[in-house]
Amino acid sequence: MRKLILLAVAIITLTASAQNNTTANIIEGGKVLAELVRVFKTPRSAFIQPPLSLVEKKDSCAVKSISDVSIKNSTGKPLLVSVYRRNGNLYEAGVISLKILPKNQETIYELKAGIYKIKYETEDEDDEKEIIREGEIKLIACKNYYEEVKF
Repeated sequence: MRKLILLAVAIITLTASAQNNTTANIIEGGKVLAELVRVFKTPRSAFIQPPLSLVEKKDSCAVKSISDVSIKNSTGKPLLVSVYRRNGNLYEAGVISLKILPKNQETIYELKAGIYKIKYETEDEDDEKEIIREGEIKLIACKNYYEEVKF
């Protein structure tokens, strides 16, 4: 009987101490009060978000102002392609050159938007170059240029 009474007293003291947590209540109340003060002190404009339709989305090619140039060689000979960027009335010293084998396609990625001079040549068996076509193209950002060269 003595053990039963001791067990009952131990259980009562444990449950009584678990219910007496006034310090925990005070701490939680202080946290809630601090959050309320923070909410009331922030301006209303911080809570208002613009509608999603007004936010402008930009593609990376528009941000970088770049475009791609693809050329397909539909001739029976290797094609030499030279691309020069125009800077005012002159052309820049850096030339991009490609050799495209017959029935193949090559692409130049991430060229800056602007005006370019493009020259197409073929090589004979005697290493003589013959100009097929020469002209200028205007590259616009995000609009890729494609051309198929035929005889």
